[in-house]
Amino acid sequence: MIKKVVPLILLFLISTTTILEASSTYKINILLQGKGISAIVEYCNHLELITTNKTLYLPNASVTITAYETIIGYNISINGKNISSLTFNPANLSEIIIKAFPIYVWINIKINGTGKVIINFQNGSKEIVNQSTKLKVLYGSLLTLNAKGTNGESFISWNNNYTYPTMWLIASNNTCVIVNFGKAKSSTFSSVNFLGIGLLVILGGIYIYIKRKQSPT
Repeated sequence: MIKKVVPLILLFLISTTTILEASSTYKINILLQGKGISAIVEYCNHLELITTNKTLYLPNASVTITAYETIIGYNISINGKNISSLTFNPANLSEIIIKAFPIYVWINIKINGTGKVIINFQNGSKEIVNQSTKLKVLYGSLLTLNAKGTNGESFISWNNNYTYPTMWLIASNNTCVIVNFGKAKSSTFSSVNFLGIGLLVILGGIYIYIKRKQSPT
């Protein structure tokens, strides 16, 4: 009789342990550090949206958290790793930190000649560059560049042959911008030429008028 009871007891214990493990939950703290962060937690065919710091009680199962950043110029890290998605078991992890960090690009301003570039940023700040320099700029920023000559020199062109002194630039990658200044070409010669042509036209008109008057009718 005892031999028959022992296997039944063992089976009961194993079944109970399995049920307890299946019904166990684990406390997970999710911390969002930065603006514009949201995350989706997926487990057991269930989805949960996270937009603020939150504590979840998750089952002993595979869980995937995917983080999103809505602000241009920022990227996501999860627990110090440059990743936006993480699959884990709650039994082995108690805290998840999702952090937003800025992405920067380099804008290299090269000045040929004598002049300056006034750079206006999206946030209203301004920087004046009067010598070749390198700027660290937030990815996706819109920059307005205004070129002005100094010491008698004038703006000539940008490196893309754009000849308007104001140029707009989106900081999407490392970029080199070249601005050319120089002496403005004298307009005296062209003015004299146009004046001479005008004078010849007038004289020619007078001559034709006189000749017509002198011709017999």
